[in-house]
Amino acid sequence: MKFKMTFLIILMFLMGSCNSSKKKNEVFTQTFEPTWESLINNDIPEWLLDAKFGIYAHWGVYAVPAYFTEHYGKRMHKIGDHVYEHHLENWGDPSEFSYKEFIPMFKAEKYDPAEWVEIIKQSGAKYAGLATVHHDGFCIWDSEFTKWNSMDMGPKRDLFGEFAAELKKNEMPVIATFHHIRTFNWYLPWIGNYWQPVDSVEREKYLDKDWDIFNPEYGDLYWNDEVGRTREDFLVEWKNKVTEVLDNYEPDIIWFDGGAFRDETADNPVQEILAYYYNKQVEWQKPVVVLNKFPGSMEFNFPYELGILSFEEGRDRNANETRPWIDDMKIAHQGWGYNTDQIYKKAPEIVRGLIDRVSRGGGLLLNLSPKADGTIPEAQKEALRGVGKWLEVNGEAIFETRPWKIHAEGLEEKLRTPKPHPKWNFTDNIDARDIRFTVKDNNLYVMALSWPEDMHLHIKSIHSNDEIVDRIKNVQLLGSTKKVEWSVEEDGTHVVLPEVLNDVAVALKFTLSK
Repeated sequence: MKFKMTFLIILMFLMGSCNSSKKKNEVFTQTFEPTWESLINNDIPEWLLDAKFGIYAHWGVYAVPAYFTEHYGKRMHKIGDHVYEHHLENWGDPSEFSYKEFIPMFKAEKYDPAEWVEIIKQSGAKYAGLATVHHDGFCIWDSEFTKWNSMDMGPKRDLFGEFAAELKKNEMPVIATFHHIRTFNWYLPWIGNYWQPVDSVEREKYLDKDWDIFNPEYGDLYWNDEVGRTREDFLVEWKNKVTEVLDNYEPDIIWFDGGAFRDETADNPVQEILAYYYNKQVEWQKPVVVLNKFPGSMEFNFPYELGILSFEEGRDRNANETRPWIDDMKIAHQGWGYNTDQIYKKAPEIVRGLIDRVSRGGGLLLNLSPKADGTIPEAQKEALRGVGKWLEVNGEAIFETRPWKIHAEGLEEKLRTPKPHPKWNFTDNIDARDIRFTVKDNNLYVMALSWPEDMHLHIKSIHSNDEIVDRIKNVQLLGSTKKVEWSVEEDGTHVVLPEVLNDVAVALKFTLSK
């Protein structure tokens, strides 16, 4: 039965011929049980399959030290780590200046959610949100379940709530991301990733340290075994916090960072929270969906059949993934949260990656890195405006499209970083031979990831032996009113581009008969 359901979902997605969400005038009545067998049957909202491009942000206490990584709170306690050395030099020993001391410095005094939404709209993104809480456990909403939140401390504002309200005012769907199932034992320096064993020898180095992370008084922030806290109690609070965000802000999409979601302690509460969220569709009368991440553990958070698959910067993603998916990508080359040494991706790289992902049936969730004061660095804004400028002209080749029978021309290998965990890279070796395809209605869109120097584009997949050739009525360069010269030969279609319109990518529209 599960195989049959999976096959039907794949078929509907690839063909793009069946509504996979309720229409606006239909009523949501389906309910779900807290079991994987039930949860995999939630429909994927068609609006999200159409949207292709969303934006969110990593923003929290870690933006105050603004050094190297949003994992600052963990690595400042790791003897020998350069983050630890940086902390000693700039702030003192963790016994003198602990991570919690950064919280009053996280003021968000220049935060203007209306400005953020306007910037995001300029990018062409169709939905947006925030990382509501990272591994450090500090919540950026008004929470009743922990005092460590942005309403009671630091900014003294409901940061996520204000942003969600502004998005809804602009009729943009809201995504809420949760990263805190990793909080338990996260601060302990002798524990690496959640799927790795405890290093008991390394632990001995820290037993005499007078650090807050070992102080039971602050155990409700630094949740770990050393302060007498249990993972069972932690999961109760984890579930309460997620439920609180769902009830108060009604997000259209939720996403969880990688974590131990299916071990013996988490399996039941996780299924309960997902069922709770899916059942909210009846109350809210709108579709919702969960993004299902494939983390470094090489196991999806949830069963493969559940929700929309999510890959961090395309890490370990196949070129021809058959289920709906989204890549989660940071705008900086180093770090998800803001740091002072960041170098940001520019619009051409982001657009080319978006084109490639959409042609393969996926989408892009782009992460921003705001400063502690609530401002978005100008270089990030510039990149977003550049993306929006291209999409304003060529967006019809992206939004509401579906994959064609052929996804791509050009060598895929050159777009992958080295193993063992290859990611997708769109900065180097891009040329006009890298061609991508999408379809919508009676239109086939052909996009080259770079402009050919001789203005001649050779599309090998559309050749004289292809049945589509007899259906081609017109070829247009999006954004241009000039005539496009083209011919179909045995070796493919040859197009002479009439003008160069941008420094990013070519988008051609092949109008087809029915």
